[in-house]
Amino acid sequence: MNTLGAIIPIASLLLLITTGALYTEYAGRMALFLDGIINLSAFLCFAFTFATGNIFIATCLSCFLCTALTFALERLATKCKADMFLVSLAMNLFFSALASLISSLAFGTRGVLYSNLVMFDAKTVRLVTSALCIVFSAALIALLVFTREGLRFRITGSSPQVLDAQGISSDTYRALSWICAALTSSFAGCALCMRLSSFVPGMASGRGWTALAAVFLGRKNPLLVILAVLVFAVAEYASSYIQNIPQFAGISSGLLLALPYLLALLLMFFSKRSESE
Repeated sequence: MNTLGAIIPIASLLLLITTGALYTEYAGRMALFLDGIINLSAFLCFAFTFATGNIFIATCLSCFLCTALTFALERLATKCKADMFLVSLAMNLFFSALASLISSLAFGTRGVLYSNLVMFDAKTVRLVTSALCIVFSAALIALLVFTREGLRFRITGSSPQVLDAQGISSDTYRALSWICAALTSSFAGCALCMRLSSFVPGMASGRGWTALAAVFLGRKNPLLVILAVLVFAVAEYASSYIQNIPQFAGISSGLLLALPYLLALLLMFFSKRSESE
């Protein structure tokens, strides 16, 4: 596989997650549960595929259940007037723990799940999931930038009183932003499950946090956010394949796996420094 062919699947998946995160940032309620929802949806996708033998049904069920659960928890937290930052963090832990618990009960293990009933052609799956991620991301970005509904999302976080004064509930758009983030991250989790033809605990591998970093670095500008996604995708590719280069064979694998996160920290540091100057 050539370099571009390897980077595109990584970037497309991260772009979809980041697009959902962008909605929540505009709505003034950043979703910190993305990693957890990716892990849960990936597990559910595997479990439903194992049970039904139909990946389409499994994906739909996984995305629906994860999104519905997110919405229910969001409504409960809003009604109780809870701190949504803390709620979001708690949801991140809850989703991953829930996947582990159900895995233990249903499959007798909290580890890797693999079955001949859940097998896909790797090349076809990468192509199809990458195309769908790009199409969905483009549609969501177009909705955000070019439509009246998108304008409402963009001012929900900064000027909610404008919406409320017009009889439009800003609370509704905050809830919708979390629904969008849950839906995009759920599909990303299913795509990961399909690409690996298995479920691996923690398979989100920090993609949710990387998506949040991309939104921060892009300063909520869709074009800059896309550029940040590409930078992180290249870093993830490099961390995965750089050990194949003889000159880098002696470098610790842990350090290489941390490369995307180190890059994120460096970029955020210099971005913050340039803002202060």
